[in-house]
Amino acid sequence: MIPVSVIEILNITGGRLLSGKGEGLISSVTTDSRKAQTGSLFVAICGKNADGHKFLQDVWEKGAVCAITEKETDFAGDMNVILVPNSVKAMGKIARLVMKKLSVPSVAITGSVGKTTTRDMTYAVVNAKYNTLKNQGNFNNEIGVPLTIFEADEKTEAAVIEMGMDNFGEIDALSAIVQPDVSIITNIGMSHIERLGSQENIYKAKSEIFYNTKPNGVVILNGDDEILMAHKKEIAQRVITVGVLNKEATFIAENIVADEKSVSFTAKGLGRKIDVTLPVPGEHNVINALLAIATGIYYLVPDERISEALSNFTLTGMRMDIIKNGNITIIDDCYNAAPASVSAALSVLSKQDGRKVAILGDIAALGEFSFSAHKNLGAEVVKNKIDLLITIGENAKYIAEGAFENGMDSEKFVSYSTASEAISALGTIIKNKDVVLVKASRMMGLERVTDALKNLG
Repeated sequence: MIPVSVIEILNITGGRLLSGKGEGLISSVTTDSRKAQTGSLFVAICGKNADGHKFLQDVWEKGAVCAITEKETDFAGDMNVILVPNSVKAMGKIARLVMKKLSVPSVAITGSVGKTTTRDMTYAVVNAKYNTLKNQGNFNNEIGVPLTIFEADEKTEAAVIEMGMDNFGEIDALSAIVQPDVSIITNIGMSHIERLGSQENIYKAKSEIFYNTKPNGVVILNGDDEILMAHKKEIAQRVITVGVLNKEATFIAENIVADEKSVSFTAKGLGRKIDVTLPVPGEHNVINALLAIATGIYYLVPDERISEALSNFTLTGMRMDIIKNGNITIIDDCYNAAPASVSAALSVLSKQDGRKVAILGDIAALGEFSFSAHKNLGAEVVKNKIDLLITIGENAKYIAEGAFENGMDSEKFVSYSTASEAISALGTIIKNKDVVLVKASRMMGLERVTDALKNLG
């Protein structure tokens, strides 16, 4: 971690010292009392399962220098304890201080779908030139982004930070921490439409990233997204666009060739021509790669390094992870879902050899659009010539209904209410040489289905 003093924390948070002398240097930050150590700052958060305020004594005994709390406390030790109105917001202020101290090139990434894949690709490209920091797993929220930044040290030369959101104001808060030089929006889809009400409102929430992008920085957009393009002229910073369909974009993809394991293409723009082969299937990944390529070119990463980085990049787990397991192949993409990402996953499945089985669960946060969005995916199932459809959940059954209405025979689909019900039937349904896609929103926990499939192989 980039060291921060207790007095700096007091000043940046505007907190009040409840105990201690306001002295000391912080060498790590944690919200988990079990990970506290000598030199730690412990941030006490009231979580769903535990209240961090109950562990001040524990972290002190482990050598913590300081604790942030949003509750008055009768802690009797000599550890610095700082009272703030909101522990999470205080952590964000400290992370912003660390980013200012770090003073390295930074990239912020948001969007409805594809942002984690774009983050992984962009990290690979930027890391080809700079020692780069990125979020791990799903550390893309108001707690995860600061914790990611606290992992930076004197060797860090760049940062690629993914930002998620559920509502207005959240991207503003996260991008204020990072103050990015480059901001990327992958697309404007249906995710969180239940809370935000429309895709235009989703755009407004995502576009908060522009508030904190440096004035001399750059915004990189998916040029195939109609909503992003409709608002392009409103953006104050320089805008770079990438496109597969939009041939007027700054960077475009040509000669796209996709197979069951990879996709290759040529990226062209600004006088550059870069041949790329991605080690993951799916033509939808071309846009994500173009966003990463544009970022690499902005940071003057040589073309050959960009190509090599993308040919070797690694996806975060449970995202289009193809697992050869005995006599079956599993496409594990169950980390999260949106209508667009389910459609893309079905396209990947359609290119596989063998009987094509789609296990699809509920997509969350669609609100009044849930019925139509799920039902429309039934047409995608038929379009991609899926041999067997298994749905899990109350909303996913409408995918089967949509498939039936688009011509799928009734013996080719089955619906279950719960993952447990589906798992108990897999042994009699799945056959040798099947290729099985598992896809749903995170709340469905369909990694249990993936684990059950692994036991069948």
